[in-house]
Amino acid sequence: MTGQEPPKNPHGDDGQQPPDTGMGMTAVSYLLTGMLVWGGIGWLVDHWVGTRGIFAGIGAVVGMAGGVYLIVRRLGA
Repeated sequence: MTGQEPPKNPHGDDGQQPPDTGMGMTAVSYLLTGMLVWGGIGWLVDHWVGTRGIFAGIGAVVGMAGGVYLIVRRLGA
């Protein structure tokens, strides 16, 4: 009839995802990627300099800090 909305999907959703879908996975991926990339760079520096894990640890901490920065900057958490 005139003025009525069309019937919704029988599964209960209207086909649109909420605006924050995937933000949690984005935050986790920023943290893990930062830690792995900068930890890997630190590991390479360890092999080049001849130390045992000092720069890899520093790189992992720097990567985590960078991940937190990106989360706050891009996701507004």
